[in-house]
Amino acid sequence: MKLIVKDLKFQETSEILLKHFPEAPGEELVIYPEYTEKSGLKVLKYGNNVKIQYHQDVEYYRALGMVLGHPGEDISYSEAAYTSRLGTMFDCSRNGVLKATTVKRYIEYLALLGMNDLLLYTEDTYEIPKHPHFGALRGRYTKEEIREIERYAAKFGIELVPCIQTLAHMRMFLRWPVTEKMRDNGDILLVGEPAVYEFLEDMIRSVRTSFSGRRIHIGMDEAFQLGLGNYLRKNGYQDRTGIMKEHLDRVCEICRKYDFDPMIWSDMYFMLASEDGGYYSVSEDYEWQEKDKPDRDLTLVYWDYYNASEDVYRKMVHLHGKLSDNMYFAGGGWTWNGIAPNYSRALETTRVGTKVMKEAGADKWFCTLWQDDGAETPMETCLLSLTYFAECAYEKEVTKERLQDRMKELFGIDSEDIMLLDRFDNFQPEDPHNLKSANPSKLALYQDPMLGIFDGQFKGKGLKEHYHELVEKLEQCLAKEQPPRVRKLFAYYQKLAAFLAEKAEMGLELKSDYDNQDRERLRIWAEKRIPACLALLEELHSMREELWMDECKPQGYEVIDVRLGGIRSRLESAAKRISAWLSNPEQPLEELEEKRVCFWPEEDRIYSFNRWEQIVSASNMNAL
Repeated sequence: MKLIVKDLKFQETSEILLKHFPEAPGEELVIYPEYTEKSGLKVLKYGNNVKIQYHQDVEYYRALGMVLGHPGEDISYSEAAYTSRLGTMFDCSRNGVLKATTVKRYIEYLALLGMNDLLLYTEDTYEIPKHPHFGALRGRYTKEEIREIERYAAKFGIELVPCIQTLAHMRMFLRWPVTEKMRDNGDILLVGEPAVYEFLEDMIRSVRTSFSGRRIHIGMDEAFQLGLGNYLRKNGYQDRTGIMKEHLDRVCEICRKYDFDPMIWSDMYFMLASEDGGYYSVSEDYEWQEKDKPDRDLTLVYWDYYNASEDVYRKMVHLHGKLSDNMYFAGGGWTWNGIAPNYSRALETTRVGTKVMKEAGADKWFCTLWQDDGAETPMETCLLSLTYFAECAYEKEVTKERLQDRMKELFGIDSEDIMLLDRFDNFQPEDPHNLKSANPSKLALYQDPMLGIFDGQFKGKGLKEHYHELVEKLEQCLAKEQPPRVRKLFAYYQKLAAFLAEKAEMGLELKSDYDNQDRERLRIWAEKRIPACLALLEELHSMREELWMDECKPQGYEVIDVRLGGIRSRLESAAKRISAWLSNPEQPLEELEEKRVCFWPEEDRIYSFNRWEQIVSASNMNAL
């Protein structure tokens, strides 16, 4: 297809987006963009002529996506967003630092979805010239990479917003000995220490030389032990809300010096005000003391990707109004459940949360795409959650059919197919939306075959049969025509399902065979079944590496490499241990002698547990 755009401003970018629609017929399209003062878009296509009215540039690109996604069809359509700012936040701090080329591809996706903000979450993965240890060996972005990304985003009317940390979540930098004087504890900066504010000014000055916009997200969340480490030893116990206020004021002053308008995550105001330290525990009639409140013009980001209760969202919006005149809502795409996305929870929490935001007139939203515990879930899985989040901003209610149509027209993906990835963790009928974030796939992947911490929980759950069925369903997806990236994703997850079908109940079966002294079955394990499992793992390992290197910088992959390599090592050890016992059964296999216990008291449920070092062994992995 050839595009002729009657506004040179949109010619190049329209041709860039056209590459996402390879099925579009070879006819010529003449597009007449028309700017309007009124927010929203209108598109009228008749034959080969298209008129697109838009207010923001991204509205033009969203309309263009509708036209290109329905080749050969006449279209008459209009819509307006409930939001003035709509975006997404990519976590580039949990080992997976997205390549600049990857971020640019997602910029194109955001344009097609009609999103105008991109927040780049970088705890220590950017340059501060005076501090070479900051982000060392972590794949940090260079200044030129950030400028390149920002320039590319600007072409599509998207603002790149720095999303950094200036209090907590500093663990990866504070690990270095040169930071000793700046630590309250291993994760939190020492409030009041002059060296901290020299460092923070260097940080914000560096950010200013990379980003040109005024908005900056300075973090300030989850500083749970604020004032209770070295600060306590130096100053005695102080009111922790006051410590927070002192630090926030000083950091905001630095931001203003460098012409930034800061925003922060809001949770510390709630955690410090509640009796139990909980985010949602503050009562609706609570009043903060004036001395503790932030400046009214400071933007608070209300993050919530956990609730499916409208009342909770309404209460939290009401309480935020007592603290600030400016609020952003941050929902979540649930790319951080473990090794597979939790789409069910993402869709349900987004549905409920955005419904309340529309009612409240809260018109600034972004979707967080966290990568907790090592970026084990490929970022490509975000497309379903991200598309649903965007559609919630443009539609009063997003139907299953609407989501299906948008995924197909924009990305060539059948939403029913990609929802299969949700099935890796979501199959407990008592929690249909997986609101407890159960992640049995990660538990089954990493737990030791001879010392299965979760075997007591897995008993009777039918994990083996479940993953076998998932293998077959994913094979059916692969039998269809799929976009190349999606095909690679499905192929990886099909191999993962095949591996889990063999490994998930391995510990249970080994224990049973050993208790029954079934030497023949144990011989089959050592000589056939474990070697077959290792062959699957080798393929799985290779496929995961390919996905990572396509999306992210190589730094950080070493963690995935170590984890998957550890599985291989322990499977080989299991085969050796079994073979040794078969040769000398008088010496007991002590690992299999021990009775299994349930990890959680409720034997009939699997819950969320997302810490690799505590899944892989009951022994001490990372503490004194």
